[in-house]
Amino acid sequence: MITAMSMRYDGIALAPGIAIGKVLPLHSSSRSAVPEKVGVSDVQSEIDRFLESLKETEVQIASLRDELKTRLDAKEAGIFDAHLMLCSDQSLINGVRETISSESCCAEYAVYEVSEKFYNVMSNIPDAYLRERAGDIRDVASRIIANITDREMRSLGMDDKRIIISHTLVPSETATLDKKKILGIVVETGGETSHTAILARSLGLPAVAGVPGELIDSLRISDRVIVDGFKGRVIINPDSHIEESYRLKAQAADKLRNELASENTLFPDTTDGFRVQIAANIESHTQMPELRASGARGVGLFRTEFLFLNQVVPPDEDSQFEIYKQLLLAADDEPVTIRVMDIGGDKLPRTGTAAVEDNPFLGLRGIRFCLYGRRDLFEVQLRALLRAGVFGNLKVLLPMVSSVAEVLETREIIRQLQEQLASEQKEFVSNLSLGVMIETPVAALQAEHLAGLVDFFSIGTNDLVQYTMAIDRGNEQVAYLYRPANPSVLKLIRNVVEVAEAHRIHAGVCGQMAADPIHALLLLGLGVHELSMAPSAVPVVRRAVRSVSMYELEQLAARALGSASAAEAVSGVHQLLSERAPELIREK
Repeated sequence: MITAMSMRYDGIALAPGIAIGKVLPLHSSSRSAVPEKVGVSDVQSEIDRFLESLKETEVQIASLRDELKTRLDAKEAGIFDAHLMLCSDQSLINGVRETISSESCCAEYAVYEVSEKFYNVMSNIPDAYLRERAGDIRDVASRIIANITDREMRSLGMDDKRIIISHTLVPSETATLDKKKILGIVVETGGETSHTAILARSLGLPAVAGVPGELIDSLRISDRVIVDGFKGRVIINPDSHIEESYRLKAQAADKLRNELASENTLFPDTTDGFRVQIAANIESHTQMPELRASGARGVGLFRTEFLFLNQVVPPDEDSQFEIYKQLLLAADDEPVTIRVMDIGGDKLPRTGTAAVEDNPFLGLRGIRFCLYGRRDLFEVQLRALLRAGVFGNLKVLLPMVSSVAEVLETREIIRQLQEQLASEQKEFVSNLSLGVMIETPVAALQAEHLAGLVDFFSIGTNDLVQYTMAIDRGNEQVAYLYRPANPSVLKLIRNVVEVAEAHRIHAGVCGQMAADPIHALLLLGLGVHELSMAPSAVPVVRRAVRSVSMYELEQLAARALGSASAAEAVSGVHQLLSERAPELIREK
């Protein structure tokens, strides 16, 4: 029980683990800059100040990246490659130059104004994962402004181990955290795919987001906090009984983590001998060691959006070819599913196609953007994939498909590109494995017609739930409606699986449902036998699979299809897992 002196806040779990200790509040100074006017004769000197600070910023970021490589792996250090790209972004540089010249303003104000315009474009992207990259822009801009004005970036120094409390932590701050001095992280803003979350998990630091800003402002260094990164819970000034209970939970969590790690060489077989295929979702070939260590087999989803979003100009064919080639070689002939650019017109502000859409969730995105927005970029990407396919077991995935015509048109483009490559005497894969993402109700309902045109289905449950339930999963006001196990969603998934079985093609799930042990088991019962998730989720799902029989899951899934609610649908699986592997059940 929480005492009157204690307060509990439930937010978003960013990184697992439990931390107990005193806080170190970081109250950010304002980012804004005063629009100080300068004389016409001083405009060039202001531009020079900006360019000098830009060079200094590049040196600082490169140094930070190199330092991070010695502490973590190349994946996390690679975050700062995107920051370096921003430093050489001609749109940013020219924008600042033009602002200084046209408004006769100081350099720091011009940087602030231009960077905020970039930030506003990125922060309005529907995809939460991509939207959180907007913080990179502010991070780099803050560093440039600090260098222009000779201010130091915020210092995170302290004398003893503390829990960081802040409105936000930009990547450069998170990366400089000394694990020996930090117990955990609590922030107001940030999501599960933010850089703060990525780096916190890599550093093994429990982290929670979504706590009220007024709480952060009220905390002092004498306050004591518990951070529960499993449940997304923060307890302020807990009493001794609560603190002791969390100490025991922390010990149990450490023990479970070690146990699961020792099982990474075991196969994900059910108790009645059915082997489940568990793959991993990754963003770089540098994650292959992490994938292999987890026991995952192959890459179930490789996102290519950032090959485009983090570039001054879209990557050319050869640069993409090398990236895909290295990924396929690193996979050592395990299947690698690469999704073509899943972006919309609002997500490429530097390509001249940033048309404003009233509802980008329902607009020009995914395969629609590829075919009818920037077909030139799509063809370049397909050429690179066709060439890289000879180096491994490549599967290409089309996002946001909603009609047979989109698949037919894509296949015709592939045929034409193969003819081009043949005439150029370039080696390419002649029988490309092509699949579609099932992430809208219309795709699920016309799976019968799509199945004859593709080699596999990949069910994207994140969007499928969102579009089926007609809710924005990022909207807190309707978050209570976002229930992946809603019987209507389960029926759509079952229909897709039955169609795939009839046409003898594979149907897997690469959405967040696959990473949750209860939902994963429910999916298996529905007939989904291929699951793809973040490497960190593999050990938990594998143990869940090894604790039950496929016969039991099929019976429970059949019952779930006739349920009246999501809670009722998962109740059977929840009970089964509570009996067989209770350590995997997390209290809500």
